[in-house]
Amino acid sequence: MALYEQEVKNEICWPAPLEGMYQLLGGGAASGVAPKLTHLGLADVLFITLVMSLPKSRRPWGIVTWMAWTFRLSRPSVYALAERVQERLTRPEVKEIGYLPGPKPGLEVTPGRVRRTALTAAFPGKMSLRNTQELLAEAFDESRSVGWLSELLSEAGEQAGEVLKKIDTSPLGRAICVRDETFFQDMPVLHIIDPLSMTLLCSVVAPDRQADTWALTLLDVESRGVKIVGLVEDMARMYPASLEAAESEAEVQKDVWHIESDGAQLQRDLERAALGSTKQVIELEKKLLRTWDNDLFEQKYIPAVAKESRLYDQHAAFSEWLGHLCDALEVVDWRSGEIRDRAINGWLLQETLGGLQAIDHPRVQTWVRSLRRHQHQLLTYLDWLAPTLAAYTEELAQILTTSQARADFMRLVARHWRLAQALTSGHSHLGFAAQQNQQALDDFLADNPALKPLLQPLHDLLDAACRASSLVENLNGLLKQFLHNRRSFRSSTTLQLYLNLFTLWHNMRVYQRGKRQGLSPYQMAGIQTPSHDWLALLGYPPA
Repeated sequence: MALYEQEVKNEICWPAPLEGMYQLLGGGAASGVAPKLTHLGLADVLFITLVMSLPKSRRPWGIVTWMAWTFRLSRPSVYALAERVQERLTRPEVKEIGYLPGPKPGLEVTPGRVRRTALTAAFPGKMSLRNTQELLAEAFDESRSVGWLSELLSEAGEQAGEVLKKIDTSPLGRAICVRDETFFQDMPVLHIIDPLSMTLLCSVVAPDRQADTWALTLLDVESRGVKIVGLVEDMARMYPASLEAAESEAEVQKDVWHIESDGAQLQRDLERAALGSTKQVIELEKKLLRTWDNDLFEQKYIPAVAKESRLYDQHAAFSEWLGHLCDALEVVDWRSGEIRDRAINGWLLQETLGGLQAIDHPRVQTWVRSLRRHQHQLLTYLDWLAPTLAAYTEELAQILTTSQARADFMRLVARHWRLAQALTSGHSHLGFAAQQNQQALDDFLADNPALKPLLQPLHDLLDAACRASSLVENLNGLLKQFLHNRRSFRSSTTLQLYLNLFTLWHNMRVYQRGKRQGLSPYQMAGIQTPSHDWLALLGYPPA
């Protein structure tokens, strides 16, 4: 039996003169119009453009498919190629078809433009020095050495440091900040960030990350105008001592993201240990089935089964209490929209730690001792939220007179905020719940349109109840992308100069998407700068 042919052949012939013109095409060398389509000559390109220039009503049916098959192109490529040639034919500056137009008239390659381009290649371009050399050569036909580029970055970094010292951060007022450290080439880099505006208040290379060093860093940040009244941090042991050394009265919130992440990892480890014990029991059962051995049964099999049962019980108990722990650290209950109360969460946290402590496993015991040590700093975010929430409720009372109506509205808005946070974090299974809540909120606002201006203020209050250092972790991840492209620095001084540039660029870059879209961190914080162009502040204005 003959198989069908895989290749579809097009035997269409078009009436003269179209078919005759096609037969006369001689191919030829690739043209500048389609340099990547080396199998098409200039005559082929002009033929495709001629056919596609015909009005659609006069174009033979199926001609586009035929040309795509004949010239080994896709249909979108046929359309795109014809549009590109038509555009070049209609542009007056193009004198010869097949060649790209020259540089734009009036473009002057000045030293300032070269410097701005090189700095833009670094931020936000993340380009290495070698790649920056190639960029300048291709764009401006300018040759610059690696030493020249390094000196440019150093000079700009020194100027960025001077600019940062002069910027007044007092518009932030009394701020709750997040602090953390990262490492590059074994050098600690200390970060302090305002989580609401994402303003990077400090990015400094330090000799160490001890308490005295952190104390000096906190005092330096406050000397530029901001008053740190709260700090979100992890459980590093030097943090409490640094507050004492700085004589700071800032309240502390321990980062709950690391707690929940460590708990999830411990849960997975317990599960793997339990599955490993099951594998061991199965192996012993296979041996006993082959040859019965009383000693093996009594000395190994019975203890292995007991161990398996104990590990599964520990995993089950830990999983249950871990869920309660995560619930005790919530701001808003995603199921009901209720904004959590300090007393209720405190009671649940106490009961949860007691339940975890009853699990007889060394790693669980170590983890619980760490939580006990910082228990009084795990719910500080609710203390920060309470006074602002009371003021918001008073404002809401001017529109909704009954307490039940105010509670219903706040639950809908808070649940909307919480579900949006969950969807952003990838919990797509809550999408239907978010849609239902959105519909209920829309219905409530339809009856009370005066409440619309009060939606965002409640979202802002919940955002301000910062309880995790994930924002500064994101910043560390962004910085690492730039640092890895540089690979190394000669000294801590050159690294600090590079961080100065990163800090200034980050604080003045305008977000392209998200809830901060169209604003830079400085603009969100209300911090005024002489220019919105960070390169202009460094002495490199647009040419």
